[in-house]
Amino acid sequence: MSYLMDTHVLLWFLMSTEKLSDRALEVLTDAHTDVYVSTVSFWELSLKHALGKLSIEGFELDDLEEIVCEAGVGIIGLNERESSSFHRLPLHAAHRDPFDRMLIWQAIKRDMGLLSNDQHFALYRSYGLRLVW
Repeated sequence: MSYLMDTHVLLWFLMSTEKLSDRALEVLTDAHTDVYVSTVSFWELSLKHALGKLSIEGFELDDLEEIVCEAGVGIIGLNERESSSFHRLPLHAAHRDPFDRMLIWQAIKRDMGLLSNDQHFALYRSYGLRLVW
C-alpha cells in the first residue's frame, strides 16, 4: 500500500518525530512501504509562511523538495483528473480547509492511505478515505 502524508505529518516527520503515533512512525520508516508528500503540502506551507502563520526552523522552505527526497519520500503533483473532479468530494461544515480536502481527494483518487492526526478527516471514510494514525 502507498501512503500520502498530511502536511503536519510531513513537518513532524522532519522536525518532531515524537509527535507521530507509533503506527505513523512504523509506516514512515518501513523500507517496504511507499510514502509520498503532495505538492499541495508544499504550497500550503509556502502560503502559510508568507502570511506569517508558520515559522520553520532548521531548514529553508526552498530546500523542501531536496530534503524530502533525501528522506526517501516521494513527491506527487496534483493531476488534471484530481483537479477537475474535486467538486465530487462533499463539503462538510465542520471541515472546509481546501488544502486538507485536496489531500483527502488525492488519497481517495489514488487509492492511498492518508497519514493524518486530523480528527475531521474521519468524515471522509465513507467516501473511500483510508485514514491511518
